[in-house]
Amino acid sequence: MGQSYNLNEDCTAATIANIKLVEAPAHGSVEFVKENIYSNYKDGIRNKCNSRKSLGVSEYYTSNSGYSGRDMYKVRVSYGEGTIKDVTVNINVIKN
Repeated sequence: MGQSYNLNEDCTAATIANIKLVEAPAHGSVEFVKENIYSNYKDGIRNKCNSRKSLGVSEYYTSNSGYSGRDMYKVRVSYGEGTIKDVTVNINVIKN
């Protein structure tokens, strides 16, 4: 569902995000995995990092079996250097 990263100018991880689930999804579960991911810096010196993987945290949502409809969860993301972000993730689950 999402990714969190904080990279140095040389594309190494400056800090690894600490993600806390503030409100769990009502119709599924979410998992946070530290792994190598592609960043998505829009501009600036770090946008060169977008073409290679760096250590970060990915969020994976899994709906309950048979569920379709809307779901959401809330997380608090901190980077250990003072930056804290509260994020609401809205999900539309469809049947295949």
